[in-house]
Amino acid sequence: MVESLKTENPFRRVARYLFLYRGLFILTLSLAVGSTMFLVAIPQVIKWIVDSVIGAGRQDLLLWGVAALTGCYFLRDAFNSLRIRVNNTLEQRVLVDLRGDLHTRLLQLPVGYYDQRQTGEIASRVIEDVQNVERALLDGTEQGTVSLLTLMGISTILFLQQPMLAALVLAPLPIVFLLGRMHFKAGRVLWKNTREAAGSLNGLLMENISGHRLISSFALEDRERGRFREAAHKLRDTTLKAMYRWSLHGPGTNFLASLGAVAVMGVGGSLLMQSQASGGDFTLGDFISFFAYCSLVYDPVSRLNQLNQLMASARASSDRVFEILDHPVEIASPAEPKPFPQGVPEIRYENVSYGYPGRPAVMENFSLTLPQGKVTALVGHTGAGKTTLANLMLRYYDVTGGRVTLGGVDVRDFDLGELRQQIGLVAQEPFLFNGTVADNMLLAQPEASEADMIAALEAAAAWEFVKKLPEGMGTQIGERGVRLSQGEKQRLTIARVILRNPPLIILDEATASVDTITENAIQTALDHLVQERTTLVIAHRLSTVRRADQIVVLSHGRIVEQGTHDDLIARGGAYAKLWRAQAQADQHTFETLSEL
Repeated sequence: MVESLKTENPFRRVARYLFLYRGLFILTLSLAVGSTMFLVAIPQVIKWIVDSVIGAGRQDLLLWGVAALTGCYFLRDAFNSLRIRVNNTLEQRVLVDLRGDLHTRLLQLPVGYYDQRQTGEIASRVIEDVQNVERALLDGTEQGTVSLLTLMGISTILFLQQPMLAALVLAPLPIVFLLGRMHFKAGRVLWKNTREAAGSLNGLLMENISGHRLISSFALEDRERGRFREAAHKLRDTTLKAMYRWSLHGPGTNFLASLGAVAVMGVGGSLLMQSQASGGDFTLGDFISFFAYCSLVYDPVSRLNQLNQLMASARASSDRVFEILDHPVEIASPAEPKPFPQGVPEIRYENVSYGYPGRPAVMENFSLTLPQGKVTALVGHTGAGKTTLANLMLRYYDVTGGRVTLGGVDVRDFDLGELRQQIGLVAQEPFLFNGTVADNMLLAQPEASEADMIAALEAAAAWEFVKKLPEGMGTQIGERGVRLSQGEKQRLTIARVILRNPPLIILDEATASVDTITENAIQTALDHLVQERTTLVIAHRLSTVRRADQIVVLSHGRIVEQGTHDDLIARGGAYAKLWRAQAQADQHTFETLSEL
């Protein structure tokens, strides 16, 4: 990864990626210069053909002149063909490196970063903005260098041939470059707005794709079409603002530059006629070659003008790219991590305080012990702090006060990857990758055998449905496991955790999204999973935690009650009220279903 500083020019930072392949970069520039040299030679060959061959009536040299002109055109295009090939090879290598660094940083960023941004907006930075920055830098460096060298070389030739005419050709250029500088400053702001609008549109699109079933079930198609059109119109308007400005700047500066050619035609034509009348040394070949060089002067000027537009867009994209690379990695492994304790550890929350950014503290001076090899269930209303405790154990967030310990060691002292490998998470919304059942199982244990996977599936009550799939464990389950039911996805997730065999388990509303029958199957799998493991259960359905070794009732980040199910029922406190309320709700649901 290329290290970076926030204060450094973004183009200089991207240039470091280019210099990793300095051989290819130098070769690209060399081929571009070579192509340009043969391009510059063409007017001289034309001058020789006009004056020394056609003007002198040398029929015997005409074929050689045509061959020389053909050779110049061929070598110009051959060098350019090789340049394109090398340039694209370099471009793709830089893109892979830069996107790889972005992807690495995205994997390192805290959960809170994603809570504040749309997925599609982040994706647009990795794909579109990176390409804008890289292309502008590579093309800008290559074309800019060649254009400047061409401009200086041809200007020298023009002054050597006809100083007065050369001054006329170059007179508009200072104004052109000054206008270009002004356009770059204004264009940067316009293109930044355009890139942000494009990111918002991508975010909305990905949101609609992910939520397609919900949109259909709630008949929200018209609403989403309206939102998408609004975002598309915003992108259209911001793009048009940038392009309208370019529509004035680009043709306007080209017109100013072309006035030099008009002056050459008028003044140079007059000089030619005077020279022919007086027998001077300014020939028709001189005039034709000079006018040809004029067009070659304006070509690099036009390219530099276009690069100005490209660089303005790229600078806006670079701000978005480096906002990710510069975002601090708030949660990282220590320089010298401690080894993870052997066996099944005890978990302690010792005077823990935490509050999400921009929100009041969720808990203050909170203490709780999860006994070794026992099941601790957390219950309470939404916002009580249940999920926060799980997130702090996993180090999705770090405590602002106190500490969380595993086996007496602060979780911040462990290697982050090793810590999370020791914790098996079964969430309410199971996540499966696009691939086969086996592919998803092997994520937990890459070296697992087929027998190991089957044993884990059997323990999770999942083997019965897996073996009935068209290709068994080789069946493609689609993105996010879309070809499986919710219960099947959950059991497959449990099987994956069983295969990993971690000493710590977190069950976060693991049965909240399934029906009662499926819940019973999943609960059987969970009972197998938590055996001889320290387990934290976040529960909505109290029926799933009645066998827990201890139940902790939370309210606003505080422990209200703590004990076994029977003890808490006997006390008649908060837990007993929750139990009765849920029992009544379940009874009402049962009676309603019975009437159907």
